[in-house]
Amino acid sequence: MKYFFSGIGGIGMSALALYTKYKGFEVAGSNITETERTNYLKTKNIDIKIGHIEENIINSDMLVKSTAIKEDNPEILSAKELNIPVLNRMEYLNYILKNNYSTGITGTDGKTTTTAMISHILKCALVDPTVFLGGIHDSLEDGNFRIGNGPIVSEVDESDGFIKETTLDISIITNLRPDHLEHYNNLFENLVDSIYSHASKARDFVLLNGDDTILSTFYDNIIIKFGSNDNSEYYFSNRTPHGYYQTFDVNYKDKYIGKIKMNLPGVHYAYDAIAAIAYALEIGISFDKIQKALETFHSVKRRFNVLFKNSHIFVVDDYAHTPEEVEHTIKAAKEYFPGFPIITIFQPHRYTRLFRHYKDFSKVLQNADKVFVYRIYSAFEEPINGVDEYKMAKLIDNSEFISNENEIIDKILDINDGVFLFLGAGDITNVARKISDIFIKKYENVI
Repeated sequence: MKYFFSGIGGIGMSALALYTKYKGFEVAGSNITETERTNYLKTKNIDIKIGHIEENIINSDMLVKSTAIKEDNPEILSAKELNIPVLNRMEYLNYILKNNYSTGITGTDGKTTTTAMISHILKCALVDPTVFLGGIHDSLEDGNFRIGNGPIVSEVDESDGFIKETTLDISIITNLRPDHLEHYNNLFENLVDSIYSHASKARDFVLLNGDDTILSTFYDNIIIKFGSNDNSEYYFSNRTPHGYYQTFDVNYKDKYIGKIKMNLPGVHYAYDAIAAIAYALEIGISFDKIQKALETFHSVKRRFNVLFKNSHIFVVDDYAHTPEEVEHTIKAAKEYFPGFPIITIFQPHRYTRLFRHYKDFSKVLQNADKVFVYRIYSAFEEPINGVDEYKMAKLIDNSEFISNENEIIDKILDINDGVFLFLGAGDITNVARKISDIFIKKYENVI
């Protein structure tokens, strides 16, 4: 049987393609451009076509499409004409998860890091998981994927409206905020209902954030809560930043379990960790193994990656693209680099998100010492009348809107010390890497 993946270069699509290849099926795919992932897939003998044309799918038995692929795409039209079944990415992943023993991690923020933490703990405990990750982590043999003989651990995306149909043995829900509402008729209650429906399908148990105002209202006899106080069964306390690392105590109900040391800053990573710890303890992994695993855990690509550092200049690249993520990441930078000014270069991601949250973004960005607002990354969305980055930038003290990459680099090079915090889910990462390369050459300092 031959599977064709339309939009194979995406992080989720490439992981599914690798899974299908390792299961012994013939795999091919197309992508609009070459990417690091398409080049990697070629090394796995997967046939990659650049561009979408009707002829690409000839002799295929199944077409799996990325959410970014529209219904008028020539490959989709051709598949329908040839009666080739078409599945959305999440429909295919849901099928895999439903038919295997599986754990899924969903929620608005923290999915990728929590999934990577769980994978790392399982590997350190000599469990052999199959992992689908929505990011790149060098503990996984294929970057965003690994094949194993144990249970499946998968990041489960709520962003495209298919979460309601996702059936798992164990579901972990990190938090829930009004994001990606364009797939839920622009109603937060529809997203909440979908997450609740998803949770109710769990075959073993559900772990959810007891501090989340929405999730804390969910009730079922299989629900176990994690959080930062004793309203949850598993909770952290005494969280203490130590510059380049943090520590906190882990508790179960009224019992102290032990202390965690973790080389990532910020309370949001403590939440990710307590979710992973609760999961690991529930499935029988000893706390000492969990401690050792988390002490050696480092960030997923584009999650607080320090690209350059010397005594007075630091460059950090982070995927934060919701108001809550931006707020937590700026605060984490202040913990990690105490005493240094935080210069944030923020790229809004999607017109729909900026439309809903431009005042929220403006508010949380005030926590930085200086803000450069970069041009929006549309993620294939059409512009919305009246929605623009300049409007948001005007609401922020000590802020400038800059649409030109070279101008941002020039502005940064005029600043002699500070933390340059690049935030956003789009191509702002390319600017971060360019300025890092300039600093590396200038100071001959490679980390």
